Amino acid sequence: LNFCITTNLYSQVQRNDNLSEVNNEDLKLLEINNDNTNEDEVCELSDDKKLLELLDFKLKKYDPNPKEKSDIESAGQMTPQEVKQNSIRFYNEQLLELDPVKLAIETFTTLGGDTLASLIDRSSKILLKHPNRCEFFRMYGNQVIGSFEFPFTKILQLYATAINKNNEIAQDFIKTQLSPASMTVDDAIMALYDDYGYQQNVIESLLPEDVRVLFFGENQLLNIADVAESKLLAFSLLGGKISGEKEEIFVFAPDSKKGLLGSNETIVFTSTGKIYEVPLLNIPLALNVMRSLGFSAKIIILNHVYIDSDTYCKVGDAGIWYHFTRDQKHMGCDFLSNTVNSIKNKTLTLSESYILFKESIDRVTAVIK
Repeated sequence: LNFCITTNLYSQVQRNDNLSEVNNEDLKLLEINNDNTNEDEVCELSDDKKLLELLDFKLKKYDPNPKEKSDIESAGQMTPQEVKQNSIRFYNEQLLELDPVKLAIETFTTLGGDTLASLIDRSSKILLKHPNRCEFFRMYGNQVIGSFEFPFTKILQLYATAINKNNEIAQDFIKTQLSPASMTVDDAIMALYDDYGYQQNVIESLLPEDVRVLFFGENQLLNIADVAESKLLAFSLLGGKISGEKEEIFVFAPDSKKGLLGSNETIVFTSTGKIYEVPLLNIPLALNVMRSLGFSAKIIILNHVYIDSDTYCKVGDAGIWYHFTRDQKHMGCDFLSNTVNSIKNKTLTLSESYILFKESIDRVTAVIK
């Protein structure tokens, strides 16, 4: 219940397009600044020389408390928001004759320190290109205007760069104004394979504190083996959706881990008919995340795996798996391979666990072609 409440809370995070902070006069000024050459209709990016020329352009510094108040109001009579708007307008007016500089959004996330601060003062001349479309975003001071949809992998790449470069402007933009493009069920399962694609701190930072406490305890430390599951959790909290009809997911788990032979993958079967062997899967976390994305996610726990008429695996004394062939009994069982074969051969109904998971096993058997 706590998970559902938390997910619903954070999945409804308001996407801020920042237009509330931009008045009509400022919007008009932005249009004047950027529409001279219809730059936003051309997909070509500016070369580095253009960016350097813009950054090197000398600007008069904005003084919120000028000695002569005929030009601008005193900051003592203005709100912080008015000071911010006036400073942006002050810099914009000095840049009217310059051409816009078009940057890849990837380039913007790599900027930091004095370079980023200098760029923010010149934001009216910056156009940021969408990674996949001929579309440009405009800036207003330290904010990007608008809300956008990006592929989730691109969001992660951009956010990782922004974290590593300490670019808080890009971080806020990604967390509050980008929504992930929808995934298929198979995309979601494939995302569970990659625990090492991103640093733990990158995924941790994408998750709200309450969610981190709920899933990872008071210390909020994310286990490296749970990074893949946490990526999908972040996808859900950012408003990501699964495309197509409601899909079903079935996770096969052994009743005991004692005596298991072979690798440590977990079998995941989808209603698209595909079988996945996911390494180091945190089953409770994965099931919760999948359910939050709208999947019907169920677990099938097996203590007996039918192999053929003379052979099977079964949990025996002290919870240890044994392999039986007629009257011969050997300790250990290759649960992964034998269960995958049982799924493909439609022999799950011959497992002693069938009676407990009849509905789910019948559904899996019906989907297998």
